[in-house]
Amino acid sequence: MRRWFLSYNSQDFELAQALEAELARTDPGGSIFFAPKSLRPGAYWMPALANDIAEATAFVLMVGEKGLGPWQATEYYEAYGRRVKEPGFPLILLLLDRAGVSAPGLPFLRQLHWIVTAEPASATSVAQLMDAAAGGGAPAGELWRHTAPYRGLAAMTESDADFFFGRGRETAEVIGALAAAPDRFPVLLGNSGVGKSSLAQAGVLAALMRQDWINPAEDSAAWPQVFHDSRRWCLLRLKPGTEPIRALVEPFIRLWQFDPTDPRFATRQAEWINGLVEGGNTLRDLLKATEGRLEELGQPKPPVFFIYVDQGEELYVRAEERQRRRFSQLVAEGLGDPRLRAMMSLRADFFGELQKDEPLYAAHRLVSIPPLREGELRAVVSRPAALLGARFETETLADYIAGRTAEESVTDAGALPLLSYLLDDMWTQMVRRGDGMLRLPAQAIELGRVLVERADAFLARHPRSEDELRRVLTLKLATVREGEEPTRRRALRSEFTEAQWRLVSELADHPNRLLVTAAPEGGETYAEVAHEAIFRRWDRLRDWIAAEREFLAWRAGLEAVCRGWKAAPDASKHDALLMGAPLTQAQSWLGRRAEDLSAADRDFIAASMEREARTRRRARRVQLLVYGLLVGVIAGLVGWMNEQSLKEYAYMLAQVRPHVLDAAAERALKPGDSFKECAEDCPEMVVIPAGEFTMGSPASEQGRGDDEEPQHRVVFAKPLAVARFAVTFGDWDACVAYGDCDPRASDGGYGRGRQPVINVTWDDARQYAAWLSRMTGKPYRLLSEAEFEYAARAGTLTAYPWGDEIGKNNANCAGCGSKWDNRQPAPVGSFALNPFGLYDMHGNVFQWVEDCYHASYKGAPSDGSAWTGVDCTHRVARGGQWDGNPRDLRSAFRYNLTPDDRDSVLGFRIARTLAP
Repeated sequence: MRRWFLSYNSQDFELAQALEAELARTDPGGSIFFAPKSLRPGAYWMPALANDIAEATAFVLMVGEKGLGPWQATEYYEAYGRRVKEPGFPLILLLLDRAGVSAPGLPFLRQLHWIVTAEPASATSVAQLMDAAAGGGAPAGELWRHTAPYRGLAAMTESDADFFFGRGRETAEVIGALAAAPDRFPVLLGNSGVGKSSLAQAGVLAALMRQDWINPAEDSAAWPQVFHDSRRWCLLRLKPGTEPIRALVEPFIRLWQFDPTDPRFATRQAEWINGLVEGGNTLRDLLKATEGRLEELGQPKPPVFFIYVDQGEELYVRAEERQRRRFSQLVAEGLGDPRLRAMMSLRADFFGELQKDEPLYAAHRLVSIPPLREGELRAVVSRPAALLGARFETETLADYIAGRTAEESVTDAGALPLLSYLLDDMWTQMVRRGDGMLRLPAQAIELGRVLVERADAFLARHPRSEDELRRVLTLKLATVREGEEPTRRRALRSEFTEAQWRLVSELADHPNRLLVTAAPEGGETYAEVAHEAIFRRWDRLRDWIAAEREFLAWRAGLEAVCRGWKAAPDASKHDALLMGAPLTQAQSWLGRRAEDLSAADRDFIAASMEREARTRRRARRVQLLVYGLLVGVIAGLVGWMNEQSLKEYAYMLAQVRPHVLDAAAERALKPGDSFKECAEDCPEMVVIPAGEFTMGSPASEQGRGDDEEPQHRVVFAKPLAVARFAVTFGDWDACVAYGDCDPRASDGGYGRGRQPVINVTWDDARQYAAWLSRMTGKPYRLLSEAEFEYAARAGTLTAYPWGDEIGKNNANCAGCGSKWDNRQPAPVGSFALNPFGLYDMHGNVFQWVEDCYHASYKGAPSDGSAWTGVDCTHRVARGGQWDGNPRDLRSAFRYNLTPDDRDSVLGFRIARTLAP
């Protein structure tokens, strides 16, 4: 006797009822599981469904006009689990052949018997069902009409496992890592766009659901016996976002099946988030609570909870720091529980951050994900189409596409999603024509231009939208960090005006598909670019971002600090506000760009301004009192001192000496540490390590001068401190007011404050260093020429720290590609810092060093000390200038001047000798 299990969407009840009646008429000796007749009121549905599927002799998945119902996915997985154990168990897809109805997104669907019919309850359709149940059915011949195998820019999921090719080796490596070390978690490391998320979901998770390999090769190893019940694992996915603990809790709470309107839902979620953040609970507690809730629901507890952390880089670029540290600790400790396993995908450029993440790094197991090779790409391109009965226009087209993609992958990790984007378009056009033929003239393939072509096409159709598009893509959806390429920023709906959001919606729809929008459960809708390749490939957008780089880099830093302020305990919030120079900079940007800051960031700056105002009011009262007392006492004790000396001495006692490092603090300094030995308006110092380097330029370096040879080895036996920035007018003016620096140093009309001091002679620079030494009691001085080159190179061997070409927007010169080029000095810190943590070692202003000028390095010191001598009619300046040739910015370039030269391109930087 046949036992049919009929799975359908309750919204297609009438269609299902008609099918059940015709099936009963055609097979009177059989029995049919039809929910309205078969489920007893009050019974637990999950056990009942599992029992009936276990007893069925055929499973029919009917998909009508309403698509897949919520219970159908559960029923399908249960039935497929039986098919894994019993390969002959008939699973039949009965698909309504009407406009707008397509195959559902379920894994392994391609392997089923398909019946595509306009009348599911017809005698013909039921006859086909009978034939399929007897083992005589076969997939329909033109499946391409009803589903699509390519996913555009979206990552493939378990539902796409039928069409996932090219990653068999990596899938096996991850499965093997999970089997060999359950207390370690694989980290899938690769470049952006290389397919890490697809591998994790359509490869690893799908294989665990199937309990077998996905599209196995002939030489595939046997499925690990340790995963004999992986189909019953509970698979949980999360993206860390800004609150990784919340992201960790939410998928567990969803398993508890509270109605979203139930007050317990929000309460329990908040309790668990707080408990995990504060340390009152562990991941083990959350697992136990989830098992208890499943038992209440009459559902079996899973043997393993498997957590997949997608886009793990969000931990290090978006997550609030306290939650990030706690997340790492919880996951690392939780892996000791046999009920928990985990896996994470991570962009390769964030591996250094993982190395600094002690708990996760200690627990990780690295799986490197390289770009797909040509043979693998050939399978990615051709195999999905062949499975669905589609074909390419020529026999060589698929191979040609794969070859071109392989070439692109060498220089662009985003080639794989762009390929899928292209194939998805080809597939859409094929279905529209209805000929089953994938067509594309081979000479038209430009995989790296797909997004650019769509963006340019949009602007051609909407030329008046350019300004608004620039604002949306640049100021809302791009993040720029110092020294790095732009990355996508997730912007909330509330950050956009109504007009901007209409534009966002249009850009997210076909045929544009430049953006994606999403509405996460319980969260605010957001938008982001579909893929970061658009930042690299669209020249117009690159120019837009270059023009805004200074603001975007500052805003990215502000957003990080603001997140820390929000997360800080109430008792510490006061100390997390902006102060000093960062606050001054924030006030400046707020005045100019308030509309480009979120409400949260504006509130943060306002709170910082209020705190600063209160602090200044108190400080002024105290300062007046202290100055009065000091001047009075000092005048009585040392009447011979003049007024300027009294003023300088009072300044030193009140503003400098309380901040000077004591001996213990100085000895504790490590390379990379920074310090500042005054309240404000003095240089921030960075410790650079002891080491050695080759001074001078090789013969092959373009622009090399005769005075840059011979190359020679220089060894620094001890670390030293170097100013993070060139001395600014803010620093200089403090010396003018309270010391003996020359007040005639003109800013040339370019401004003071954060502008580098200019129009200073070598003697002026030395005078400033002497004054700072007098104020602090510490040995401040100019850098030696060897120290400057060592600090500028920062461990690199190329002409510039970033390479042998000047590049774009790396510095300020005539031809550096910055907005200040050949116009004026830029504010200090306007470009990326170098690996030693120093700014503006190249371009902007030349910087005086201690050395006398010598025409070659013959006889130069090898210990890094300044090279002076009897004849010192000329001194050396290093680094290049804002109106100079790019070749003058090279690390090895030397410029000789007389000590009394004064110019708008001349400034200086200071060093400080550290106690051993």
